[in-house]
Amino acid sequence: MSTIYLTVSGRIATKPERLTSKNGMGVRFRIASTERYFNRAAEEWNDAEPVYLTVSCWRQLAENVLLSLRVGDPVIVHGKLVNPSFERDGRVEHRLEINAGAIGPDLRWSTAAVTRTRAAAADAPPGTERPSGAAAPPPGESSRAAGGVLAGPDGDRRARVLAGEGAVSA
Repeated sequence: MSTIYLTVSGRIATKPERLTSKNGMGVRFRIASTERYFNRAAEEWNDAEPVYLTVSCWRQLAENVLLSLRVGDPVIVHGKLVNPSFERDGRVEHRLEINAGAIGPDLRWSTAAVTRTRAAAADAPPGTERPSGAAAPPPGESSRAAGGVLAGPDGDRRARVLAGEGAVSA
C-alpha cells in the first residue's frame, strides 16, 4: 500500500488536546479547510463547505503546537494521511487523520516571530543565533518578547503548558 502525503491549509477548529502514550507526548486537534471560489454569474466570492480533518503530532512538534497555536489560527499542515480504526457502540469505525510532520502559521493570513527551540539553535550554523548587534535579554528575563509564550522572572510558563495545563490562552 502506498503512503499518501498531503499539505492542507486551514484554521485550527478545536483547542489542541494534549495526548500521552508510552512513546511520548502528543497533540491532537482539528482544522477546517474551506475553498473560496468566484461565482461569475453572481459576480461574488463564495465559500464552499468546510472540510474538517483531525491532525495529530508527537514529541517536539507537539510541544511547539501547544506553546504556539490557538483556535482560529491560520495554519499549514503537512503529513501522512492515515486511517486509524476504533470501536464505537460495538462497531469498528475508521477516521481519516493527518499524522503531521510539520505545522506552521499560514503567513498569507498572519505574521510570526520565530524563536528556535534549544535543540534547533544548537544545530544552527554558527553566527545565526541572534541578529547582528542584537543584545541578549537581561538576566532573569526570557528570550521572548513581551506577550510571548515563555515566562520571564515569574516562572516557566512552558513547563506549566507541557504539564497539561492546556494550550496558551489568548
